[in-house]
Amino acid sequence: MSELKPRLCLFCLCILTLAVLFCGLRPAGAALARKDSVTPADACNPQPADDDITLPMPCGLHMVFKLVAVPARGFLWDMPVRPGLDDSANADRAFYDRRYNAALSGPFALDDLPAAWRKAAPQGQNYYYLIAKYEVTNLQWRAVMDASCPDSNNLAAEAARPVTDVSWYEAVDFTRRYTAWLLKNAPHALPRFAGDSRNVGFVRLPTETEWEYAARGGQTAGSQQLLQEDFFAVPQGASKSDYAVYRPEGAAHIPENAARIGSRKPNPLGLYDTAGNAAEMVLDSFRFSLAGRLHGSAGGFVRKGGSFLSGDAEILPGRREETPFFLSDGPAHARDLGFRPVISGINTPGGGRPGQLTAEWNRAGENMAPHMQAARNPLEELDRMLVMARDPAVKANLQKLRDTIKNNNIMLERQKQLEAQSLLRTGVYMIETIRNYASRRNSLQSQLQSMERDSKAAGGQTLEKLRRIMDTARRGLVMLDTSLDKSLTFYRSKVDEGTQLAREALTAAEESLGKDFSGHDPFNENMRRNLALFLRHADMSRKNKPLPREAMQKEILERRFQ
Repeated sequence: MSELKPRLCLFCLCILTLAVLFCGLRPAGAALARKDSVTPADACNPQPADDDITLPMPCGLHMVFKLVAVPARGFLWDMPVRPGLDDSANADRAFYDRRYNAALSGPFALDDLPAAWRKAAPQGQNYYYLIAKYEVTNLQWRAVMDASCPDSNNLAAEAARPVTDVSWYEAVDFTRRYTAWLLKNAPHALPRFAGDSRNVGFVRLPTETEWEYAARGGQTAGSQQLLQEDFFAVPQGASKSDYAVYRPEGAAHIPENAARIGSRKPNPLGLYDTAGNAAEMVLDSFRFSLAGRLHGSAGGFVRKGGSFLSGDAEILPGRREETPFFLSDGPAHARDLGFRPVISGINTPGGGRPGQLTAEWNRAGENMAPHMQAARNPLEELDRMLVMARDPAVKANLQKLRDTIKNNNIMLERQKQLEAQSLLRTGVYMIETIRNYASRRNSLQSQLQSMERDSKAAGGQTLEKLRRIMDTARRGLVMLDTSLDKSLTFYRSKVDEGTQLAREALTAAEESLGKDFSGHDPFNENMRRNLALFLRHADMSRKNKPLPREAMQKEILERRFQ
C-alpha cells in the first residue's frame, strides 16, 4: 500500500490539472478572468510607435502624446489657418461650419522640450504643443479621479474604451488633477522653459484650432492640403471607415457603443479616433462662423470629430457642434462625448523669453519692404521727431502715429507670408502649364509633319480632307505658340515678383509648400523639381543675373533640376 499512495496522489494531481484546463476550475483564491478582459496596455497604448511621448499616470499607468509642430518665424509670429468646412452639405448649417480666419502657434521652443522629445521634432523653425494620441479611457479616468487604484489584473473591455458621460467641468478637473499629480510625482516628465525654474508645462483641453490642426494631420499636411481636404489625406483605396467608428450611410452593421481606443487606423500625425468613436470636447466656447470670422456671442462649448452615433458629415474635422455647459438637470454630458488633452504652457515665462519677446517686437514692422528700401524709413523719421519734440501733447501724438505705422507694417509682413506661399504655388503650376503647352505643340507638330508626308501621295477627296485637317493643325500650332509665349511671360513676371519678397519669406513658404508635395509618386516628385526650379530662377534674378527667355524655357522643358 505504501507504494500505491504516491501513484494515487500523482493520479489525483493529473485529474485536478485536467479539470482546471477543461472545466475552468481554479485553485482556491485565484481570480476568474473575464471573457472580454483587457490589459493596461490596451487601455493606454494599444498601438505603440517609435515617436510616442509617454507620461506616467497614477496606478502605474501612462498616457501617450504626439508632438505637434507649428511653423513660425518667431514667438510673435503664428501660422494663418482656416478651420471649418468650405461647403456645408446642409445650407442651414452654413453659419455653423463655414471656414473662418484663425491663427495657431505653440508655447514651446525646441529648447524647452526634454532632450528625448526633440528626436521626434521635425526640422525647420517650429513651435510646439502636445496632444494625446488617444481619447482618455475609462481606466485612465479612474486612475486620476478615484481615491483608489482599479484592479489592473482583471479589467473588463470597458476599461479600454473612451470615457464618456462626463461633463466639460469634470474633464477640466481631470486635467487639473493629472497636472497636479505629475508635478508631485514626476515633475521632470513635463516640459520646462529654458532658464525658468518656476513655470512648467501643464495639461488642459485643446482649443478648437489646436484640435482641428492635429486632427487634419498637423505638420504632416501642407497649407494647401489643410485648405482643400475636408477629411485628411488617405491612401488610394482607403475609406473613412478604416479610420473612424461611425455610422456610414447604407452600412449593414452600425456600432451601438464606442470601440476600444486604437481600433482603427491613425491619422497622418499618428492620432487615433479623431474621427468618430467618441466626440471630443475642446476648451473654446461655440461661436457662429460668419463672413470669415467668429461671431461675438460665446455660447456652449464646441465638440469635435463626431462619434459612433454620427454620419459621414459629422465626423469631418471641420464640423462644429455646440453643446451646452448646463442643462436643466445640471452639467451637460452624453454617452458619446469624451475628450483628449493637450500639454501646453504660458506664453510669457521667465528665463530668456522676455528678452526674446522684446527683441522680436522691436524688430517687427521696423524694416522696409525690399522694393521700398531706397526710400527713407518713416519710423526712423518719427524716432528723430520724438527725440526733438518738447511738447508732451505733440510727443504723444507722434508716438500714436508711430504705433499705428508699426502695427500696419506687422500686418503687411503677415500678408507677405501668405503672398509668398501663393507666389510659389503659382510658379510651380505655371512650370507645369508651360511643359503641357510645349508637349501638346510637339505632338501636333509631329502629326502635321506626318500628314504633310501623306499628302504628297494623296489625291482627290483624300487630299482635300488632309489639307483641311492640316489647316486646322497649323491654326492649332499658332494658338499653342501664343499660349506658350504668354505663359512664359506670366511665369517670368512671377519670378520677378519673387525678387521683391525677402528670401526668408520664400524659404518659409518653400517649407510649407514642400509638405503639399511630400509624396513619393511621380506627380509629387515632379512638383518638388518645379519648386526648386522656380526658387533658382528667383535667386538668379535677385542677384541681377536673370536667365534669358530662351534659356529659362529650355531649363523648364529639360526637367533636370532637383
